[in-house]
Amino acid sequence: MGRTEKRILGKNAAKIIEILKSAYCDEMRIFHYFWYVGINMEGIGLVTYAAALKTQATGELAHAELLADRIAELGDLAPSNPSEWAKYSTIGLLDPAKHLTLRAALERALQFEGKAVENYNNLAKKALTLGDYVTYNLATTILADEVKDEQHTEDILKSLEVK
Repeated sequence: MGRTEKRILGKNAAKIIEILKSAYCDEMRIFHYFWYVGINMEGIGLVTYAAALKTQATGELAHAELLADRIAELGDLAPSNPSEWAKYSTIGLLDPAKHLTLRAALERALQFEGKAVENYNNLAKKALTLGDYVTYNLATTILADEVKDEQHTEDILKSLEVK
């Protein structure tokens, strides 16, 4: 972190770093969820949607990278141990092996996509309040992606309904 940013953020940098670490851990766990389900999906989802889940996984990994970069800019490192991811994470138990059908996978994904929307909205507000416009910009960029992901997941679930 440069001297001007240190002066501007002061002690608030630690608060931002903790929130960023939590978001990073969520993204890494969600990456794992989508990747695992994309590889091991059962039923019709294997043919119709598994590849899309792996693509979604890479999007979550890209978010994690952006967050890790910001954490590093602020003078810290993103958590490296998967056991820490669960500790810092806000999305609860994922257990992807229990969600291998298309409907189950998407219903669970919808839950944590909604949580991601809430979390990035809160991060953006907190960053703005603390005068961290770089983190604010990052949070709103990822928030826009998460809003799209949530809507896409809702749309797919609706299309699964028999009419």
